[in-house]
Formats: sequence, structure tokens, C-alpha cells
Amino acid sequence: MSSTKTPKAGKSTSKDARHDIEKKLDLLLVDLKKDLGDTKFKSRIKKAAKLLSKGVEKAKKKALNAKKKTKPAKAVKAKKATAVAATVAAE
Repeated sequence: MSSTKTPKAGKSTSKDARHDIEKKLDLLLVDLKKDLGDTKFKSRIKKAAKLLSKGVEKAKKKALNAKKKTKPAKAVKAKKATAVAATVAAE
């Protein structure tokens, strides 16, 4: 039996995002890894991933709040406006 960690459904923490970014950068920058060495490369990847994932959670929260705040405007009653116009026209 193997245990696997799965994130909660619908939630993504900044730590998960940071780990995903680290994995992707590690795969993309293989040539740089050979030049710098393993330890320097890992430390720089961690710093870069931290900077890139800094605003991930805030952006998601703002998007959700913006969707909740937008409500359709109420329609103005047309009866009052036509009644006033009819009385003015009658004079």
C-alpha cells in the first residue's frame, strides 16, 4: 500500500503552487543545472518559485470576491415616469 498526498478538493495552497513551479522550472532549466551545480541550482529554483507564487492565493480570492459583488441593477419603474409625462402633456 502506498500513501499519496492529495490536496483538498477545490483548494490550492501557495505551498502546492510553489512545488509545482519548482518541478516545472527544474525540467525546463536542465542545462543551467549542469553549469551551476545541484545545490546552487536548487536554492535558486526555490527562491524563484517563491517569488512567482507570491500572489497566487490573493489573485484567486480577489476574483471570487469580484464575482460575488457584481449584482444586476434594479430596473426603474416605468409607470411613474409615464404618469408624470402624461400630466405634463395634458397641460
